[in-house]
Amino acid sequence: MMIRKQLAFSREEYQDRLKRIRKTMAEKGVDALMLHTPENICYASGYHTPGYYFVQVFVIPAAKDPFLVTRRLELGNAYAFSWIPDDHAIGYLDTDNPADIIAGELKKRGLDKGRLGMEMSGYSFISFERFDQMKAALKNATVVNGSGIVEKERAVKSPKEIEYLRKACHIADVGMKVAVEKARVGMTENELAAHIHKAMVELGSEYPGLPLFISSGHRTYISHATWTDKVIEKGDNVLVEHTGVVQRYAGPIFRTLSMGKPSNQFANNAKIATDVLNAVIAAIKPGNTSGEVNNAALEAARKAGLDAGIRKRAGYSVGLNFPPDWGEGVFLDLKDGDKTVLKPGMVFHVPQSLRRGEDLPCAISETVLVTEKGNEILTSYQPRDLIVIS
Repeated sequence: MMIRKQLAFSREEYQDRLKRIRKTMAEKGVDALMLHTPENICYASGYHTPGYYFVQVFVIPAAKDPFLVTRRLELGNAYAFSWIPDDHAIGYLDTDNPADIIAGELKKRGLDKGRLGMEMSGYSFISFERFDQMKAALKNATVVNGSGIVEKERAVKSPKEIEYLRKACHIADVGMKVAVEKARVGMTENELAAHIHKAMVELGSEYPGLPLFISSGHRTYISHATWTDKVIEKGDNVLVEHTGVVQRYAGPIFRTLSMGKPSNQFANNAKIATDVLNAVIAAIKPGNTSGEVNNAALEAARKAGLDAGIRKRAGYSVGLNFPPDWGEGVFLDLKDGDKTVLKPGMVFHVPQSLRRGEDLPCAISETVLVTEKGNEILTSYQPRDLIVIS
């Protein structure tokens, strides 16, 4: 009773989400949808916790009230962040088998004989063992793949979601500004990371789905490198990628620093990465497909004389984020051959990197919103080019 509600969205917005989810459930003939991924649970209920290493399931019946089953220790998070009534949050003990508790709650509500949709794609937070235990306990039900039902709604952001993304991108911009202001020869990557973390957390940033990525010199040849005690040296390139997070919404940004005057080759490679990024941004507009946006990146790379056939994707959707990722690429990428049509309200992070041979790696990105008439770049740190630290 001492816990205060802290809803990220109005109850009306959550009810609208629920209505749209149920519409798709009806189209797929799903009597109850069982969500276990943190992002989908948060989207539908508001509930979130870093403790999803214990089994948690949010169940949406076609007609009855939704309910949450989670570790008893986490019930305070349900009371604080979820719109559902407190008595619809069921906690199990650490000595309980959560599969039995979930099956029991489904039986109690008469949901153990229909078509149960369970998430089977994307990141799984239910082990094969637990999944088999639940299927055994629900032998009278037909378990079907419920993946994609909630993701379909998450792909297009509401005005309030976009508001949170704007704030997250602003925090990311400030973090990059601090990185540029504080970076100097002789400091360690640890020190630079501390400055960036401090600035973003002071502005209200929450924990991100991925760590702050900082690498310098020889360490930049390692993809997704995080900060170490390596000293930043004159002539080093420094890769900095991070995200602000507001109400669990992420807005990433990527820039490359040169510690001193860059070589002509490094400067030229950085310009190519920027040109590819600009081409991708120009292609992001309603009506274009994901594949067409990726083709814009390929064409820009070809004009620069690169073998672009090895490119994996031009970007990925961003929004709700929990570890192990800050993106939504698990269900929406900008990639070759993808026929997904871009719609207003979709938001993408579009990192473009150039890694070839022994050349110093470089990378740059923005977070971009699809609008009715085109797009809006939500991250605004300038310059959008190689940043030289003299």
